[in-house]
Amino acid sequence: MKNSYLVLSKRLSLAFMAVVALLNPALSHAEEQHGAHQHGKASLTFVLDGNEAELVLNTAAANIVGFEHQPGNAAEQQQQQQQLDMLKSGAWFSLAAAANCNISGQDFRQEQGSEKDHVDLYVNFQILCQAPLKLSDISFTLFSQSPALERITVQYLVNGEAGVAELSAEVSVLKFSQ
Repeated sequence: MKNSYLVLSKRLSLAFMAVVALLNPALSHAEEQHGAHQHGKASLTFVLDGNEAELVLNTAAANIVGFEHQPGNAAEQQQQQQQLDMLKSGAWFSLAAAANCNISGQDFRQEQGSEKDHVDLYVNFQILCQAPLKLSDISFTLFSQSPALERITVQYLVNGEAGVAELSAEVSVLKFSQ
């Protein structure tokens, strides 16, 4: 089982690098304009290769938790724990039901930024789909679960289609061409 996970990770990493290479000019331009740590904004990459997929979200902690400092009291500690549990669970996105996809693995980390009160969150989901050709869309409820989040910039590679999209509370479904 662990061996198949390593093969999956290697294949998806290669597909992820292909997406980044294809979309690099757009990414470089956005990063130059806005910087990597942005309140109200997050970045997401989704790659589907065969029946294996990877979804990676990168965002400032303030977008999910509501703050980036160490919790100062029990209420902040509870808020932080609830929001991080929600993020780690994957309950904030759903793939088209017809594709019959399930989360098969997850990695999470927090990183302290170069500035004192900047913390970034990274969550990476490995997903297996029984009918990957039927993956028509991904719906996101993260905007209602994390009101400080305003925009998610998405890069994707699905069934040979590469693209970039921007999601918001008003447009929270990423649709793929069929």
